Amino acid sequence: MIDLLAPPLEYRPHLNSRSGVAWSRIDGKRIDLHCHTTFSSEGVHWLPGLRFGPLLEPEETYDLAKSRGMDFVTITDHDTIDGCRALRDRRGELADFIFGEEVSVTFPEDGTIIHVSVFDIDERQHTEIQRLREDVYDLVDYVRKLDKLFVLNHLTWTRQHRPLRTWQLEVMLELFPVFEGINGTRSYAHNAFAWHATRGRGKVLVAGSDSHTRRVGTTYTLSTGQTAGELLAAIRAGAAAPCGAFGTPEQLRDDVWITLQKNVERHYLEATSAWKRAICHAVRYLGQIAYPFLCLGYLARQNLLIRKSLSAIPVPA
Repeated sequence: MIDLLAPPLEYRPHLNSRSGVAWSRIDGKRIDLHCHTTFSSEGVHWLPGLRFGPLLEPEETYDLAKSRGMDFVTITDHDTIDGCRALRDRRGELADFIFGEEVSVTFPEDGTIIHVSVFDIDERQHTEIQRLREDVYDLVDYVRKLDKLFVLNHLTWTRQHRPLRTWQLEVMLELFPVFEGINGTRSYAHNAFAWHATRGRGKVLVAGSDSHTRRVGTTYTLSTGQTAGELLAAIRAGAAAPCGAFGTPEQLRDDVWITLQKNVERHYLEATSAWKRAICHAVRYLGQIAYPFLCLGYLARQNLLIRKSLSAIPVPA
């Protein structure tokens, strides 16, 4: 595991005769390839009926990314491009904005669901992607024919939260040329697994914050290109480096609590009776007590799955 998660520094040192060492920012174009807006929605397994929705509107995501030095911006909401459409409708056409989508894709053999981001798509292509997402082979074949950038996100994650099997990893390594090397929400172990599994296989590694709160632009991909099309082509060609922060247990707990609290507040404001408001108060109180333990349990479970998945990594030919 030597040199794993050792991305290029944001600044490069230069010797200077007067000041000793001077620092200059590394040249390149930056884009956070994985972030969510209020148009994403996920269920909470231990609280049926409660949706775990990201905090930022599309224009807030765009502005925050730009304020953190991103040259290009994308939105990858879950199985929808409505957030991308909303930004276009509210701000007009933006030369530095790229339509994206995080697609829930299924292995037809056993129903395992993984997440794949696809970029630079239009509404017709989005519709076809959603039609094909029940079969990973059909979906990959389609986006390859479209000549689009597509990325396998957080390699250790499946919706069923079960360890990967050798045949699944073999399929992923065959089908996907680009993997998420740094996910800004996942811990070191999760990201290191992706680096280890793809090492020596000629894969391109990229990065994204996977932000559901305000972490947009803290993890990003460094590449080249003056236009969005040139940037995506450069990444596909391998001119990409994953940069920025990966997640920590403390960060996960913060994100879960902030997002849970905001979603409970939204339900409270939408409540039409005293009974519903009382339920919101109870959920918030119980959530404040339980969420640290639930996060620790989730991390322990995920780390166990990583250890089990390590033995499934196929040996390079």
